[in-house]
Amino acid sequence: MSTAALDRLRDMDQRATARLRALSPRGLARMALSALAHSGDSVVLIPVFALLWWAGRFSRQSIAVPLAIGYLLSVLLTALVKYTVRRRRPEGEWGAIYRKTDPHSFPSGHASRTIALSVVVLAWDAVLAGILLVVWSLAVGFARIVLGVHFLLDILAGYLLGLAIGLALWPWIVRGMPGLPQFPW
Repeated sequence: MSTAALDRLRDMDQRATARLRALSPRGLARMALSALAHSGDSVVLIPVFALLWWAGRFSRQSIAVPLAIGYLLSVLLTALVKYTVRRRRPEGEWGAIYRKTDPHSFPSGHASRTIALSVVVLAWDAVLAGILLVVWSLAVGFARIVLGVHFLLDILAGYLLGLAIGLALWPWIVRGMPGLPQFPW
């Protein structure tokens, strides 16, 4: 891609992001948007996987297993791309923890992992739950743009990466997740 094309893409991204950030609510609505943006955090998702694995009696056939694998792949691949690209987060006051612990925004890890999890659930043949997770993922991405920790293209790239991860896992999930080690318990 030429330098001029990249400049046009960056300009479009910044303008679209500015329009979305202009929607930022105040008061309780902002608190709700903040909670939504945090709902894709690892500190929320990891306990959910543990609960699902417990509910599945720690079976290697539990949905928690492909969810955890999709999550781990999204975390690893997103970090690899983030630390290769090194795009700075947009300026802003919300999300200080993200700005300190992960100053890079491209691609969005929240977008990557939430859409990967959605695809895993769809592959598991839990269609309604998968559709609800897709809606949740889109809402998380929207919240993260509006609150100013991501540009629009960060979110879109995260969705593409997470979609690729979920689709790569799909055949393995449909075949019943062969090749998993037997756990001693």
